[in-house]
Parts: sequence; C-alpha cells; structure tokens
Amino acid sequence: MALIWAANVKGLKPAAKIVLIQLADFHNKETGQCNPSAQRLADECEMGRATLFRHMTTLEESGLVTRHARGDGDGGRGSNQYELHLDLTLGPSARPKDGSSGPNGVVSQNETGETSQKSGGKVSRVRRG
Repeated sequence: MALIWAANVKGLKPAAKIVLIQLADFHNKETGQCNPSAQRLADECEMGRATLFRHMTTLEESGLVTRHARGDGDGGRGSNQYELHLDLTLGPSARPKDGSSGPNGVVSQNETGETSQKSGGKVSRVRRG
C-alpha cells in the first residue's frame, strides 16, 4: 500500500520522489515503522547522504514524511524512524479553487477531500464542500 501511495504522489521533483518511493519500500504495514539507516537509504537511492537529506527536507516540508531521531541505547545516534503520511496525496488536481499552493507548489489532499497546506511548520486542514 505504501509503495502504491508513493508512486501516485504528484508534484515532486524526480529525485525527491525516488527517496519517497525507497522510504515506502521500507514501510512495515503492521507496525507502521519505516527506519532504514541514512546510508542504506542513500545507497538505495544512488545518491550521497547530503543529497538524500536535502530531498528528505523537501518531503518533510511538503507534509509527506515526518522524521524522528532515535538513539542506539548507548547514548549514541541510531537510525531515524520515518513516519509516512499515507492519508495525503499531492498534485495539481488537489489545488484549491483559489489557485494557492503549499511549499514547492505542492498541495496535499486526503481521501476525505480535506486540503492540507503546510505553513510555518504547521499543517492546516481546510474542508472543501
């Protein structure tokens, strides 16, 4: 389900979409967890870590992904855990009638018809009738 969702997301640059699809491939539908290491994800996407993090920032700002830092249990850093917001889809068909859009020209719309725009770190939901 996560792979289908990621493949159907519209409005992203190709490299950011590759990162989203690779993240979705690591998604565990039973636990909801998605926690590949940054190096593993960069390797799977065939890009450097700095490039990966730049595209992850785009996905986070678009409201598609939330990144949660985790420790390794010994006071060090463990791999991040990623939360995919599978209830959101993106693309031109989800643009509000007033023509406004979210960051990077991307607007989110979930299955209930609510439109989400991320502004100043907050997601606002507007019910369209």
